Order: sequence, then C-alpha cells, then structure tokens
Amino acid sequence: MIHPHGLAPCGSHRDVSPSLRNTETMPAATSAPAPALPLFYGTPTLLRFPEHRLLGIREGVDYGFARMATAIPLVAAEFMEAQRSYPIVFSTEEGAAPLAVTGLATGENLFVAPDGSWKAGHYIPSYLRRYPFIGMTPPGEGNNIMLGLDIAAPQVSTDAARDRAHALFTEDGQASEAATAAITFCEAYALEYERTRTFSAALEDANLLVIREAIVTLPDWTEKRVQGFRLVDEEAFRKLSGAKLKTFHANGWTDLVTLHLASQTAWRNLVNIPSSAS
Repeated sequence: MIHPHGLAPCGSHRDVSPSLRNTETMPAATSAPAPALPLFYGTPTLLRFPEHRLLGIREGVDYGFARMATAIPLVAAEFMEAQRSYPIVFSTEEGAAPLAVTGLATGENLFVAPDGSWKAGHYIPSYLRRYPFIGMTPPGEGNNIMLGLDIAAPQVSTDAARDRAHALFTEDGQASEAATAAITFCEAYALEYERTRTFSAALEDANLLVIREAIVTLPDWTEKRVQGFRLVDEEAFRKLSGAKLKTFHANGWTDLVTLHLASQTAWRNLVNIPSSAS
C-alpha cells in the first residue's frame, strides 16, 4: 500500500538511534527546530511520488559510510550474534542505548576494509544494513512511520534506469520490490527498538549501569584507555531479587545482561584486528 504522503508506513513504532540521541525517527516537516541527525544520515528525506520516481538503490554493498564510527547502535535481538565480535556497552546519555564497539581510536572502525566491505566472519549490525533507509513521521500521521531515504548516500541513484539500479517506485507510483523490502526491514527494526528501549530503561531504573573504562594492551605492549561508556554492574545485577528479578526473568532481560557481560571478552578481538591505517 502507498500512503498519499509517501511510501508505505513502516508500522506505528518510533525508531530511535542509540547513537547519543533520543530519537531517530525524523519529522518530515515541522516548524520546530530540527533535531540532530541520526548517525550517518546527511539528508534524510521522505520518499514521495512522483517527486522521487527516478530514485533507486545501486547494486552492491559498501559500508564505507561507517569507516569512522567506533561504535554502532544495536537492538536487543542482536546481542547473541554481536557479542561474539564486539564488546557491547551502553551510552552515557539518557536512554542508555546499547552499542557495539568497533574501534579503539577516535574516527576508526576496525571492521571496515579499504574497499568498503565488512570484515569477513563478523556480524553486521542491522543499523548498518538498514542504511540509507530510515523511518520518518509526516505531520498529522501520528506515530505512523513512512519510508525515508538519505538522499546524499552514495548508494542512492538519482536515475535508477540510467544506472541500472533498483527502482523504489513502479511506474504507477506503487512501492517497488526494493522499497517493500526496506519497509519490512524498517518495521522489524522499529519493533526491536521498542523492546530495547524498555530493557535499557529497566537497567537505569534498577541502577545497574555504571561508568567504566577499558584498558587494553596493544600488540606493541603499549596500553590504551577507552572511556565514555557504561556497563552493567555485575555485583548489583546478582543482588536483584523479588519482583524486580521476576520481571527481568519474565522479559528475557537476564539473558540480555548475561550476553552483555560475556561480550566484554571481545575487547581482545579489537586488539588483534590490524588497523587499516597501519
């Protein structure tokens, strides 16, 4: 179905960036001051027909846009896969967004190769796989999320037919196969975000998060200090009891905390990955 204001709604959930922001779902147009843009997004634009009828997504996958990101937003459903490759931490901002640490130095992502590919054998967070699409909320649509696109992204073609890219609209203005897949992904991400936000709020409410730092020993035996994140206080977590512990068990949050704590061994993975700058 195509909404009169743009491509089909991606559900009624608000999709949030855990990258030091409170909201990622972008207002399509508003008289209020514009919020800070989500991580990686330069020109998030609500897709409309016929205005964007020529747009398309180029073939191939290139994660070069994440080359300078030392942490990537995660949602709860990704903890199992992500913890094998990345330390999972929580932001120090309100909302305690979970993040996968991908680098030890500012402005460097150890998992993005010079050709833009992601390091083989490592989980690729859904936040990256969704880009350049994003959920947007047009005025008057309540919480309905419409499909938006970062028009400035290199993956975007301004003429799908010319560039042999995947068109986003059919000739009669319906969502194409590529757009429908993006809408489905957007909705699934939004649903998982809601679960994640509730989990993070529970951690904060139980006073389980504490500011920590990591001190890692590099191959040349020098030490590097990584700061600016929070972890679950394991001792406090083990002291949970009564109704609060029951709530954590019932919602699967104890499993998520366990995966988070187990992921801290992944700091060694980061040390053993050669820097692309070296």
